[in-house]
Amino acid sequence: MRTILLGILFLSSSFSLFAQDGDFSFGQIPKEDFFMTKYDKDSAANAVVLKEFGNTYIDNSQDNFLIFNYHVRIKVLNDQGVNHANFVIPIHKLPGSTREEVVYNVKGSAFNMDNGSVTETDFKQKNIFTQNKDRYTDIVKFTIPNVRSGSVIEVSYTLSSPFVYNFRGWDFQSDIPKMYSEYWARIPANFDYNISLVGYLKLTENNRSVIKDCLTSFDGGKADCTLMKLGMKDIPAFREEKYMTSPKNFISAVHFELSAIHRFDGSSRQVAKTWSDVDQSLAQDKDFGLQLKRGKSFFRKALDTLYSGEGDELSKAKRIYSFIQNHYRWDEYNGILCEIGIKEAFETRKGNIGDINLSLVAALRAAGLNADPVLISTRDNGLPPDIFPVISDFNYVLVRLKTAQQTYLLDAAHRSLPFGVFPMSCINGNGRVIYQNKPSGWMPVAAPVNLGQVNIAEISLDDSGHIEGTITRTYNGYLALAKRQEIHSYNSMQDYFTAIKSKWNDITILHDSVSNLDQPDTSLVETMEITLNASPGSSVDKIIFNPFFESYVTENPFKSVTRSFPVDFGAPERLSSVLIFKFPKEYQVISSPADHVMELPAGGGKYLLGAKTMGNKLVLNTLLEQTQPVYQPDEYPVLREFYNRIVQAQRAMIVLAKH
Repeated sequence: MRTILLGILFLSSSFSLFAQDGDFSFGQIPKEDFFMTKYDKDSAANAVVLKEFGNTYIDNSQDNFLIFNYHVRIKVLNDQGVNHANFVIPIHKLPGSTREEVVYNVKGSAFNMDNGSVTETDFKQKNIFTQNKDRYTDIVKFTIPNVRSGSVIEVSYTLSSPFVYNFRGWDFQSDIPKMYSEYWARIPANFDYNISLVGYLKLTENNRSVIKDCLTSFDGGKADCTLMKLGMKDIPAFREEKYMTSPKNFISAVHFELSAIHRFDGSSRQVAKTWSDVDQSLAQDKDFGLQLKRGKSFFRKALDTLYSGEGDELSKAKRIYSFIQNHYRWDEYNGILCEIGIKEAFETRKGNIGDINLSLVAALRAAGLNADPVLISTRDNGLPPDIFPVISDFNYVLVRLKTAQQTYLLDAAHRSLPFGVFPMSCINGNGRVIYQNKPSGWMPVAAPVNLGQVNIAEISLDDSGHIEGTITRTYNGYLALAKRQEIHSYNSMQDYFTAIKSKWNDITILHDSVSNLDQPDTSLVETMEITLNASPGSSVDKIIFNPFFESYVTENPFKSVTRSFPVDFGAPERLSSVLIFKFPKEYQVISSPADHVMELPAGGGKYLLGAKTMGNKLVLNTLLEQTQPVYQPDEYPVLREFYNRIVQAQRAMIVLAKH
């Protein structure tokens, strides 16, 4: 992730006026925009933002609410771009209070050129809908009517927020290209902000000016403001690609982090904290540090029989882990804090990530073990802050257990997890360990296991040209975890088997069985009895079929010629397969896949393919190994070509003919 500090804005509380001088006029669309049929800088674009403008300021007339104005004009280039008539605006709320964001002054129209004249179709306010997303977020939704290929969409709205400390950032990039995007931020001198530009694109406009006496307090105090004008032009679309972490890490955007507040009475409050401040705050937090203290005493009594068993540190830790893992049901909410508290979570047998994993910390400490919480930001939440501690940017907590022999990271919220393994979604840079008796510190959160799988297919051809046999798949590490979670997502094993059968084209599954499903510390084994259809052009005298029906690579996942961000698999990978193909003595092998040995530079990975005929049996082996969890952008061209060659190698067929 590329982050540039634009500086620290020192400026100090409430506004009277803010004119949108930089905005463009609604509905005044140049005729040439209607005749645009493609965007020259991105021929694949379905739509393009012609203009976009936003500004944020603090409004004195609304209890110092934060006001955000947004205005956008979009050209729809083809039928696939019509979906950009749908607008979704997340608004934040505080559970248990009336504090919430509000969207108003919504204006939207579709402009079309019909018989040489421009027609405008506006949308009705009654067609604005608000839906609950979760306890912290609602979604405002509306659709502009009469949008078709060639339309120009224009929308503006205002969002009012009581969360004045969360100054609104701005995404210059989106999933469609933009010809121009501009953002104004008007910040009173009462507020000091750390401002950062994320992404690989450069600003084409970056101006600042001072506005005198822009802010007036209730007692007559006045403050100046700094007006920041930030802009970019010819902005490429940001397209998500496989094996990437959160787009938040790479989309070109500007972010504001409040550092300090200066009051009109001369006093100040530091908001941006040091890690020492965070450590102290968490230790005293009723939903974190105090929960750990109370939880330790609670578990000493509640789990007395569990602690009294014999065994070394590791055996004791595994007993406690197993108990916590099976006692609770995760409520599907993340978080670093307890939502309902350790005692209530224990009694109700459910909780969020904070409730469950802080309970594990407390239970391990009650047993005299060295355990601490580790704050992380999950892959979809973006990288954790490494410059300034922003506690709200962490959304998950793991458990660090240190024994005399080894250090483990644990997560008891998921029943499919083996001891010492945590979800791959947690592998996202470093985690912050909140130690019990010393200052917090960073630790790497790296994959404790690989992505591993072994497929063995034993199939036979009979005299009538019929192919049947068995496939045994052995899943290890994170692939075992993923498979267990996939199976558990179905209502029953029968539903899973039905779904699996529908995914095959040339293979019919006669019977399927799964072993070790509820034993997360062991490999998961799936065995299938199958029949295989020969390829078109086959007959009793000539059999043609694709031996790579159990291939791990069916197409190159890397479509783009270049890539500006890393390829992140999360963990090293080792995938092997063996095909044992028996055929009657009346047949002979006419052709089979050629042997291949391909290696990535610096031992970064390899692909091996080997076929050998021994009498009336052909054995085909493949191995795909990637030793690095992450490949940098400069390694991407070689990695992309590596996968191209794998796909080409696996196009070869096995051809048998009767003597």
